Amino acid sequence: MRLKTILIILAALPFVLIAIFFLYSFLLSPPGSGRDVSRQKGVPFPALMAHRGVSGLAPEETRPAYLLARELGADYLEADIQRTKDGVLIALHDDDLTRTTNIEEIYPDRAKDSVDTFTYAELMKLDAGSWFNETHPQWARPSFVGLNILTLEELIDIADGGYHKPGLYLETKSPERFPGIEKQIVDLLKKRGWIGPSSETEEASLEETPLDAPDRVNVRNMPGRIIVQSFSQDSLQIFKDLAPELPRVYLFGQDTVEEGGSFEAVLEQALAVDANAGPSGYMAWPWYTSKIHARGMIVHYYTINQSWQMWLINQFGADGIFTDRIDIALDYFDRMEEPDLEQYFKKIEY
Repeated sequence: MRLKTILIILAALPFVLIAIFFLYSFLLSPPGSGRDVSRQKGVPFPALMAHRGVSGLAPEETRPAYLLARELGADYLEADIQRTKDGVLIALHDDDLTRTTNIEEIYPDRAKDSVDTFTYAELMKLDAGSWFNETHPQWARPSFVGLNILTLEELIDIADGGYHKPGLYLETKSPERFPGIEKQIVDLLKKRGWIGPSSETEEASLEETPLDAPDRVNVRNMPGRIIVQSFSQDSLQIFKDLAPELPRVYLFGQDTVEEGGSFEAVLEQALAVDANAGPSGYMAWPWYTSKIHARGMIVHYYTINQSWQMWLINQFGADGIFTDRIDIALDYFDRMEEPDLEQYFKKIEY
């Protein structure tokens, strides 16, 4: 009898420990604990960011990836901003073009060269879509063949062009290679009416198409319509000087914490430029989230692609997530309007 009791206790012990852990998590960093801070900063809660567009279903940082994200109802279109040799701002993640284009075929002697050594006209000769069909045959589409690298101007057009009005979440990628890129980004956003007072044309458009429908994304017209992020503290400082009203996010991972000496030291680096936190999803524990919120910062974790991960991070008090599968995130948060993805592809004509 005693053996049976011991076995029952041993069998129940893991469940008891899990229950205690989630109770501790709830007391330390409950779901929604950063809601008020997000609202104070003019940022939606929870914020759902389409990481490089819907990069799990279409070639990352291309027109269909962002069109699909917009039509699905993402809060933000996230992009990595770099600059060509002749000064054009483009959306591209990697330092070189070998992974996401056919550069080895078009420019075999320059395949490993960084993007800033190419002019915009040279980049337009590249196919930025076929690689996706080869890497992800389950999501391959003939319309992806021959896609161009997208400019920031074109991304702004996409954000402005649909029923939903998402915000833009822009990262300066390797900004030390692009002196002055922060000012160039800010100047373009001011020109397009994303920073500063709205233009007469924009105001007239808003009057014609009211944005108060309950299912309509309207981040474009919130104070936090633009969020800038970077792994570079210096780049964020420049943004702070140029456009202090823009929310800023300091990106970091475990390696940053190890270099900085502690998690608290990294948060102090973020606070030095009045930035919020953008940690790796591997760090989305309640004891970290609570420390971020205690400093008046919001926290958006990257990159979360599974619904069970979204559930867990939501339980631990996250304010938003970056995801390659915004469709899964919208479904988890009960914001998916139409379950048939093919209908969305038809709508964007891809």
